[in-house]
Amino acid sequence: MYRRTLQGIDSQIFLIFAGALVLGQLYLLYVAPTDPLFHAVVFVSALTGLTFLKFGLRKTATSDAIPWYDWVLVLLSLVPMVYVYNDYDAFVRRSSMPLTSDILVGVLMVLTLLEAGRRAIGLVLPVIGIVALVYALINYIVPGNTGTPLMSYHRVFGTLFMTEVGIYSEPAQVALRWIFLFLVFGQALLLCGGQELFLQVALKAAGKRKGGAAYVSIVASALFGTLSGSSMANVLTTGQFTIPLMKRAGYPPRLAGAIEATASTGGSLTPPIMAAGALIMAEFTGVPYATIILAALVPAILFYIGVGCYVYGATHRLDITPTEIESPALGWDTITRFWPVVLGMGWLIYSIVSFLPLERAVLQSTAILFVGGFVANRSGYSAEAFVIRLKSLTEGIIEVGLACAIAGILVGIILLTGVGIQVSSFIFRLGQDFLFLSLVLTMLVTIFLGMGVPGIAAYVITASVVAVPLANLGIPILAAHMFIFYFSLFAGLTPPVALSAFAAAGLAGSNPFRTGLQSMVLALPAYLLAFYFIYQPSLLMIGTPDQIIHSMIGGAIGVAAFAFGSSGALFNRLGVLSRIALIVGGIALIDGSWMSDVVGALLILPVVLRQYRRRSHMMMA
Repeated sequence: MYRRTLQGIDSQIFLIFAGALVLGQLYLLYVAPTDPLFHAVVFVSALTGLTFLKFGLRKTATSDAIPWYDWVLVLLSLVPMVYVYNDYDAFVRRSSMPLTSDILVGVLMVLTLLEAGRRAIGLVLPVIGIVALVYALINYIVPGNTGTPLMSYHRVFGTLFMTEVGIYSEPAQVALRWIFLFLVFGQALLLCGGQELFLQVALKAAGKRKGGAAYVSIVASALFGTLSGSSMANVLTTGQFTIPLMKRAGYPPRLAGAIEATASTGGSLTPPIMAAGALIMAEFTGVPYATIILAALVPAILFYIGVGCYVYGATHRLDITPTEIESPALGWDTITRFWPVVLGMGWLIYSIVSFLPLERAVLQSTAILFVGGFVANRSGYSAEAFVIRLKSLTEGIIEVGLACAIAGILVGIILLTGVGIQVSSFIFRLGQDFLFLSLVLTMLVTIFLGMGVPGIAAYVITASVVAVPLANLGIPILAAHMFIFYFSLFAGLTPPVALSAFAAAGLAGSNPFRTGLQSMVLALPAYLLAFYFIYQPSLLMIGTPDQIIHSMIGGAIGVAAFAFGSSGALFNRLGVLSRIALIVGGIALIDGSWMSDVVGALLILPVVLRQYRRRSHMMMA
C-alpha cells in the first residue's frame, strides 16, 4: 500500500472531495434520506474515487503527484453513480433482467472497487474476491458440483451491482450509516482533546507503578482503541509514545511491541464501540446494540486482566525497576478543561444504555463534542486541525468502507452459488458429533480470512457463512457471533501474517515474526476465553444472575492464573511445574463447573502460597 503525501492542487482537490463526501453523507442520513441502494452506490463510488487520489499504484512510486491514469480511474469510479442517478427508478425495475449497459457498468464498478481495495487495504481481500468471482462463473464444472447450472455473467454482475445482495448488502449499509457516524464521533473527540485526556488518565492510573510504562500502554490502548475502530491505527497512534517508554524502562523490544499490539487489539473488543463490530453484529443478529456491548463488557475486562497479569509477571521475571514517569494531577481543573469530552462520552453511553436511537445518539454526542470543544478550546479549532481530522476521517472511511463493500461481493457469491449452504451443512454435521472440532475449524477459517485484511471484513465473511449453523447446534446466536468476532481480530496477532504485531515490531525495532508469537502468548487467555463463550454463555451475560457471577469470578481468577503461568513469574520466578499448574488450573477455573473449580483451586493455591512464603522470606531477609 502506497499512501501519497499530497501537495498543492492535488491536496486541495482531495480535501474538497473528502469534505463533499462527509457533508453528502450527513445530508443523505439526516436531511434528505434516500433509498438505501442508491445511497450505497453513491457511497462506494465516492470512496473508490477518493482511493485513487490518495493511494498510488505501487510502493515504488517516486512522486506524490497524482498521475494521469489515476485521474482517469477517479472519473471511471464515478461512472456507476452517474449512471444509476440518471434513471434510478428504471434501474431498480430491471434488476432481474439487466441490460447490457447495466452489466458493463457493473463490471466497471467491481473492477475499480477491487483495485481500490488492493491499494487501500492490501492484496489479500481483493484476491479472495477475484477467486470468488471466477468460482461463480465456472462452478458448474468444479468437481463435486455435477448438475449445477451455468451461472451467466449477467446474473453474477447484475446481482452484485443492481441489488442489495452483493456490493451494497448489509456490510456496506452498516459502513455508510453507523460506522461512518462513529468515525465522525471519534474525530470530533480527538479534535476537542480526547486523546490527551486519555493519555493523562493512563499516566495517572499507572505511571508510578513498577512496570508503569507497560500499564500506561494497556490503559491508553484500551481507551483509545474502543474509539479508533482499528487495531493497526491504535498501535501506530499510542505505540509511538508507549513503546519507547517501555524500552526505556527495561522491557525487551519484542515484549514492548507485543504488549502494545495485544493491548491495542483489546481496545477493539472494548465497549462502547468495539471497532464497529458491535454495529454489524447488531445488524446480523437482530440483537439490540446495547445488549451486545453489555455482553462484551465482561470478556473485555477479563481480556485486560489477562494482559495486566502477564505484564505483572513479566515485570517481576525481568526484574524491571520502577521508573519515574511524569504524571499529571487529575482533578476538577482537568474535568473543567476537558468537560466536552466527559459530557460527550457520558451522553453517548447514557443514550446507548437507555436504548435511544443509535444514529440520533451519535449525532447528539458529536455535536456536544464539536460545539463544547469550540467553547472550551477555541484556539485548537484551527484550519490545520480541521484538515488533519478530515484526512484521518477520510482514510478511516476508505479502509472500512472498501473492506465492507468487497466483503459484500463475497457474501453475494456465497449466496448465489450455494457454497454457503454447503459449508454451513458441513459445519453443522461436524458440530453434531464433534462441536469442538467445528469451533476449531471456524477459528482457523476466521484467522485465515483475517490475515492481511481488516478484522471487520473477516468477521463479515465468516459470520455470514458459519454463524447460522453454529446457532442451529444450540449455541446462542450472540455467543456464536462474538466467537467469530474475537478471532477475526486475533488474526492481527497470529503469525505468519499478523499486521498489528508487525506494526508494533516496526516501532519497537524487533523481529516481526517473533513479536507476533509473543503477542499470541500474551493473548492466549483470550483465545481460550472465546471458546468458553460457546460452552459458558454466562460470560456474555446470558443466564441466571448466579451463573453470571460465578463465571465472572471463576473467569477472572482463571485468566489471571493462566497469565501468570505463561509469563513465568508471580511474585518471583516460577518453575516449570508451577507454571504448568497455574495454566492448567486457570483453564479449569474458566471452565465454570464446580468440579473443575475444585480442581483448579487445588492446582493454583499451593503455587500461590509457596510464592507468597518465598516473597515474605525475601522481604524479611
